[in-house]
Amino acid sequence: MTMKKIFVSQRVDEHPDYGERRDALDQKWTEFLWQLGYICLPAPNHTEMVKKMLIDIPPAGILLTGGPIGTAPERDALDECLISYASSNKIPLLGVCRGMQSIILHYKGTLKKVEDHIAVRHMLDNGREVKSYHGYGPDILPDVLTPLAHSTKDGSIEQIKHIWLPMYGIMWHPERESPFNDMDIEFVGNLFRGLL
Repeated sequence: MTMKKIFVSQRVDEHPDYGERRDALDQKWTEFLWQLGYICLPAPNHTEMVKKMLIDIPPAGILLTGGPIGTAPERDALDECLISYASSNKIPLLGVCRGMQSIILHYKGTLKKVEDHIAVRHMLDNGREVKSYHGYGPDILPDVLTPLAHSTKDGSIEQIKHIWLPMYGIMWHPERESPFNDMDIEFVGNLFRGLL
C-alpha cells in the first residue's frame, strides 16, 4: 500500500561563514508524520519547483512549519503558494506557529506583538497545556477564519480554523513534545485523514 505524502515547508537558515542560505527542517517533524503513517516531503523554498512538484506528486496534505516571519522572502512566497494550492484543491492544511501567521496574512488579517510566549508552557481555554515559541500572534482575524482556542493568561488566539476549508492553524509546537502528545497526534491525524 502506498503511503500518503505530506508537503512540509522549511525554515531558511543563513550560514554566513559558508555564504549559504539553507532550507532546514526539524527531524522531529519527519518522526511525527511517520508515527501518523505519512511520508514527510520537505518542500524547498523555490516556488516554481514546488508548483511542479505539486503536479507530479499531489500531496494528501500540507504542513506549514515554524520559523521567523518576514525574514525570508522565498519562504513567504512558498507559504503563499502552498496556502493557495490547498485552498484551490480543498486539501487539508495545518499551519504551525509561523504557519498559522502565514494563513492569517494570506487572508488579509493582521498580527501583533505578544509578550511571554517564547519558550514557555501555558494553558489554553480548552483545557490544554501547550509549549509556544512565538513573539507575534493574531491581531485581527479575517471573516473566513474563526478562533478555536485562546491563551488563558492573556486571551491571545492560539488556534484557528477556516470556516469552510480543511485548514487549521495552531500557535504551539507538537513536534517539540517528548513524547508526542496524544491529543496532537489525534488532531493532526484526523485533519490529514479528512475527518475534520
